[in-house]
Amino acid sequence: MTPRDVEDAGALARYYDDFAPHYVPGWRTLEHYGPLVADFLLRTVTPACRVLDVGCGPGQLTRDLAPDVEVTGVDVSPGMLDAARAGRPAGRYEQHDFHDPLPRDWGRFDVVVAVGCLEFCRDLGATLGHLAAASAPGARLLVGVVEDRTAPGSSRRPFSDDGLPGIDMHAYDVTAQLAAVTGAGLSPSSYRYVPAWRHEEYSYVVRYGLWELTRDSPAS
Repeated sequence: MTPRDVEDAGALARYYDDFAPHYVPGWRTLEHYGPLVADFLLRTVTPACRVLDVGCGPGQLTRDLAPDVEVTGVDVSPGMLDAARAGRPAGRYEQHDFHDPLPRDWGRFDVVVAVGCLEFCRDLGATLGHLAAASAPGARLLVGVVEDRTAPGSSRRPFSDDGLPGIDMHAYDVTAQLAAVTGAGLSPSSYRYVPAWRHEEYSYVVRYGLWELTRDSPAS
């Protein structure tokens, strides 16, 4: 990563560390995607499977999965990871930036959720490639990407003016999203343009391109 990238990751970690203990109550008043993630997990998680929760925050999306499900959560914020461990002590929680490849010794995952975090993704293709590499053949993924249809044809644009002060955020058009998905070796089974979360300061609802994906099996 460049020095600027490291600085951005540090600023993001500090921002979320500040309110990690109080995140879940506030999140419940702002987010719209929780039920969509819960439905996906209900359909895809099987006994004893391995689940990767990307940008896991305090683990609110996966903490209530069955005890025999192996949950690994990754986040840049140590405070969020502490909250996630407290909520699901049997889970594995690691500080990790999704712009970097996941360590190979973590093994591969059967289900991957990356929702509520990719607004901070500066290279969607590379990040989805890392998630695909960490996924078992046939794995199911749910990915949410900020999509702003007011600027069609702009593959990626800054979302910072409407986002967190001093922290870069990004929106991608649907063509760029699809290119990133297929370039990572992932096959879309569904795409929806859905409300994601309410930006309270500016009183509008941010929307996601929400993708259900399958990790392609290697050619024989």
